[in-house]
Amino acid sequence: MAIKNNQMRRILVFFSLGILLFSSLSELAAQETITMGRSYRALAMGNTGVATANDSSALFYNPAVLANVESWWIDYAAWTFEASDGFTNEELATNLIALNFPYVKNDGLANAEKAAFLAKENPYLKGSAGVSFAANIRKEGWSVAASYLQEVTMTTIDNGNTIFQRSDIIQKAGMSIPLGLGQWVLGFSRNAVTRQEARDATTDTITDTITNFGAKENAVGWDVGLLYRFSNQARITFGLVVQNYGDMKFSTETYKELQMINLGFGMAQEWGVFRLTLALDVRDVASATRDRANTVHAGAELGVFPNDTGGSFITYRAGYNNGYATQGVELNFFNRSMILGYTIYSEEVGTDPDKQASARKAIYFSMGF
Repeated sequence: MAIKNNQMRRILVFFSLGILLFSSLSELAAQETITMGRSYRALAMGNTGVATANDSSALFYNPAVLANVESWWIDYAAWTFEASDGFTNEELATNLIALNFPYVKNDGLANAEKAAFLAKENPYLKGSAGVSFAANIRKEGWSVAASYLQEVTMTTIDNGNTIFQRSDIIQKAGMSIPLGLGQWVLGFSRNAVTRQEARDATTDTITDTITNFGAKENAVGWDVGLLYRFSNQARITFGLVVQNYGDMKFSTETYKELQMINLGFGMAQEWGVFRLTLALDVRDVASATRDRANTVHAGAELGVFPNDTGGSFITYRAGYNNGYATQGVELNFFNRSMILGYTIYSEEVGTDPDKQASARKAIYFSMGF
């Protein structure tokens, strides 16, 4: 049954006021924080997902939101490649794609590519590949998920003068547990990361023998989340997550993943062949340890021909990523058996008023069942 017009207006007004309120509290000018396992879907929706994620990357946003997963699936071949403006498709392939499994280069930029990399404005490359599994066991909110991801990031620090590279192997497993009949959902996940960084890779190629590339280090962390689901036609949800509870600590201090508290709001509604989802996240709530706090992320998703796994055959997304516009499109064939996605977004990269935004594109491909 369609939602009443006056109820929809109240929801949209609340959603808009939330963006304006938290935008006034957010801090924009700061060095970018590199985060793991970001979903191309979430990025297109302003990098939201605390209360609305429903794909195989949901575990990276809030373990409690696994309750949103419909049915089950395995992404056994999932690749995401990101590049800032100025990189050609040939450069992206040369720097990120490997011929051996998992088909993502983790040995860094070749020396022959470094001059061209530094010559670009706010250069950024990121590649990830892995296998993810998510399954809804009972509709009340019992769900489980696991992910194995290899990820490499290449960017610059020191006002663009130094190449920074990071290689991560990420293993996550978690579950959501309904409290009572499922209006409240509790979630938790265990996160194991093997990390290697080169804080100055300007002249040396990443290998285990290069002294300025740190040794591989391991750390374990935990995420704890809550989800509240209203029993109304608009499917309104509120989410809260504490990521890296107590900080994820490596032997090297600079490797550390800081604790982060995030809030989220979501709403989903269907009209025939259309599905609309709205999302609003506030990240780093009251953070005293990060340069940025209370960052605002908002987005919308319009799907055409929804399927029984929570996706749609054709989807358009748009959003607001802490001050910058985002958008993306997706084709979803045979209930996620094959997905093609493309996202455009921007990130805050520094305090220089002339070079704050780094415009980027993300290309995603996965196969599964």
